[in-house]
Amino acid sequence: MSIATRDAYLHAVPPFCTALLALASLAATPAGPRVWVAPAAQKIRPQVAPPASAAASAALFAARNEFESFHVVVTGAASAASMSLAALDDGRGHRIAGRDLVLYREVLFNVAVASDAQGGTGRWPDALIPDVDPIVGEKRNAFPFDVPAGESRAVLVDVHVPADAPAGVYRGTLQVSGGAVASVPVQVTVWDIALPSTPGLRTAFGMAFIGPWLHGNTARVVTDLNVRDRYLQAALDNRISIDTPARDVPVQADGGADWSEYDLHIAPFLEGTAPTRLIGARLTTARIESPLAYANTPIAAAWSQHFRARGWFDRLYDYVCDEPPATCAFSDIDPRIAQAHAGDPDLPVLVTTSAQAAKAHGVTGITVFSPVIDAMDGKPGMTYAGSQRALYGANLFWYQSCDSWGCGAHDQTGWPSYAIDTDGTRNRSMEWLSFSYGIPAELYFDTTHAYDLGPWTNQLTSGAEGDGTLFYPGTPALIGGATEIPIESLRMKGIRDGIEDHELLQMAASLGHEEEALAIARALFPRTFQAETTPAALDHARAQLAALILSAGTSSPDAGVDGGPADAGGLPPSGGDDAGAADAGGAPAPDGGAGADAGAPGVPDGGATDADAGGVGAPGLDGGLPGAVPLPTGGGGRCSSAPAGALWPLAAIFAALALRRRRLQTR
Repeated sequence: MSIATRDAYLHAVPPFCTALLALASLAATPAGPRVWVAPAAQKIRPQVAPPASAAASAALFAARNEFESFHVVVTGAASAASMSLAALDDGRGHRIAGRDLVLYREVLFNVAVASDAQGGTGRWPDALIPDVDPIVGEKRNAFPFDVPAGESRAVLVDVHVPADAPAGVYRGTLQVSGGAVASVPVQVTVWDIALPSTPGLRTAFGMAFIGPWLHGNTARVVTDLNVRDRYLQAALDNRISIDTPARDVPVQADGGADWSEYDLHIAPFLEGTAPTRLIGARLTTARIESPLAYANTPIAAAWSQHFRARGWFDRLYDYVCDEPPATCAFSDIDPRIAQAHAGDPDLPVLVTTSAQAAKAHGVTGITVFSPVIDAMDGKPGMTYAGSQRALYGANLFWYQSCDSWGCGAHDQTGWPSYAIDTDGTRNRSMEWLSFSYGIPAELYFDTTHAYDLGPWTNQLTSGAEGDGTLFYPGTPALIGGATEIPIESLRMKGIRDGIEDHELLQMAASLGHEEEALAIARALFPRTFQAETTPAALDHARAQLAALILSAGTSSPDAGVDGGPADAGGLPPSGGDDAGAADAGGAPAPDGGAGADAGAPGVPDGGATDADAGGVGAPGLDGGLPGAVPLPTGGGGRCSSAPAGALWPLAAIFAALALRRRRLQTR
């Protein structure tokens, strides 16, 4: 990086800081509405008041082809409030606009029963009604909205950086109008890093065949397959694969098949030609769907033959039994596997159980284990206390269940959770833990589970609101417009962000920084039951990862928008789980320690504090990169009063850019 280029970067900071300081007290009068900004991982409940240091502008950091978001909050009273953000541009003719910028009004859900000891009853934000939806592009009824006196309401501003956006700083202004008036500066720093459209972390999330059409225990007569397709599209744009994508079972018990409907509606999602915002995004998993309780030999053979012929076999698997002995006896498992393998001996066969339980019952044929998260590393005193990762090989899924809150006992704390009344960082933590424990795939049983209960008001299943329900039915009568779409949840956005974080972790590891990436992940979420952090610490960790990637001299190994994950890997073929692999996935030490590499020299300790609870932007880095470019911290109009934490990530990124430029110049 030349001195002139460096100075251009440095001199770009003070105007932004000036705006931040000038707008830090937006309230027109003490009694009037106030507009402020909060990080996406903070959930804005009605009773949340703006902290004294609340930010009034947003500063995001993102890779190309990545989503990042923040909340704009109005604390009332305010009536008929609206918001708009036309575009972000870098001043060089490049823009982020259209369906890459979506504003969502956050709808409050009344939680009747606290999910766990950290949850709470009352109103929580969850459903996201878009201003203009990114699926079919119709105007919805997100705006205007009212805010009662003394309460807060939030809008999620969701930014997708286009895959071809040049690295740099993009700026724009969000306008708040109506009963509250404000101009909110928005700045997005785009790293010279690109994420693939199909993530390396595989997901297998379920959706009942009739799920999208169930409303309050009534299946509507109209079962438009295009509605289901929109659910698949929305899930893929949140980097989630629905592994039961079809409404109807294409193969009968005798192996007879009609693939016409499946290929018409599902092939685009398997081949990367669906109209997703993530260009080329593909499903990473597809489950054999059987008219029987299991896949017999003719069924397994028909599925395998069709998927092999279409080039999809690397996504196919057979879900042999769910949580034995609840849905089948342990003695049923090996005979079912034998039938499936008679149809195709390379077909991966999955059972949701632990290695210990399978061994105790003499089950030997499982090639893909999927233990619940607390069976991978349980708390002291639990059945599976300590890390069990060494018992499993590479062929592995895992999942979270009602164990995360006590299955009705409501006494658990600290686990990852997809319940509504949980901290936003717990919704995002599972994917960081997947990296730490070396687990390549995540299972989740449903995404529309409570649709028969009337999910806008009741999602209480298995002792928690939201278990198995990540969507809401977006009928025009409820959200406006003319076309029915799925309504995403804040929790789904948290999962998406966690998957994108996993991509950064994996990218850093692939570039020779595996020890540092593991240390960063373990500092943030040390173990399975220590899955809560602060938004500031999350941003801190992401900035560290970006600095590692940029310092390696390449922005996106094997990444792109061709629909393939970075490792281009599929489900491993059958042939036995290689339990006891020497690597064991880099799991934390059984005694709960962070592992031998946790103290790798030069790696920041991740211990950033969230001094500015309402601020947006990454907190400080420890520095230490070669050729670091110090940013001014005071005097000379250099933003001496601005929160230092909002600026230090820039130092790390600029240092990495400088290092990269020098390496390129010396090649």
